[in-house]
Amino acid sequence: MNNSEEALGHNPMGEAKNLIATSKNIYLIASQEPEAMACTMALFYTLKYLDKNVNVVMEELPEKLKFLSPSIDFISHPKNFVISIPGSIAKISQVHYEKNDDFLKIHLMLESGNIKKDNISFYFEEAKPDLVITIGIQDYQKELSRNLDSLGFLLDCQVLNIDNMQENKKFGKINIVTEGSLAEIIFDIDKTIDKEFAECLLTGLIIHTNNFTNNQTPEIFQLASTLMKAGADLKVITDNLKSEARNQKSETN
Repeated sequence: MNNSEEALGHNPMGEAKNLIATSKNIYLIASQEPEAMACTMALFYTLKYLDKNVNVVMEELPEKLKFLSPSIDFISHPKNFVISIPGSIAKISQVHYEKNDDFLKIHLMLESGNIKKDNISFYFEEAKPDLVITIGIQDYQKELSRNLDSLGFLLDCQVLNIDNMQENKKFGKINIVTEGSLAEIIFDIDKTIDKEFAECLLTGLIIHTNNFTNNQTPEIFQLASTLMKAGADLKVITDNLKSEARNQKSETN
């Protein structure tokens, strides 16, 4: 929180906690930065333990972060699969389908026009969530514009914007944009600690500090200690983070 918000009586962190508490269906959107990905997974775990319906939108986790991936028990798959054909391409008068144990065939009767494979798009579409939380995203509109077919339904949702970059465009209903680590922000939002949450958050801290060689503060070391006491394994994390560097080095030799 910045000083001007404090002077005006705003409390973004308190507002963020209230917004999460009153939201059931939540989407998390992470930037492609490893620190943001790790912290997003931490938030994913804690929201799951709070019995929220959570979907995560991010690029595939890099190899060094795969150990943070949730088990199948944590994953909820989208169920509303959409096949979309622009009306400007063809006018469809009737639709019917055949379905058995082996296949599903969808039949379209054309009144006019001609449909080619390139005209058809496929995507999952879910009901509009109560809340979208962005982590490490500077420009929300730009981020969603890359995936409008599948994520356009998120454009008008209320957004909790979490970032540690001052270039952030403050696009959220609530904006928590502060210097420091994303891990500290996520920890302040909810201090309910379990092993998965602690492992992901400590990973974010290690990435942010380059294994505690940069951006060092007493608060970061205190948080790291808290997370390790909660079960985060420093050796497992550093071994995984180093494994990609070792693989890249061996490929160049």
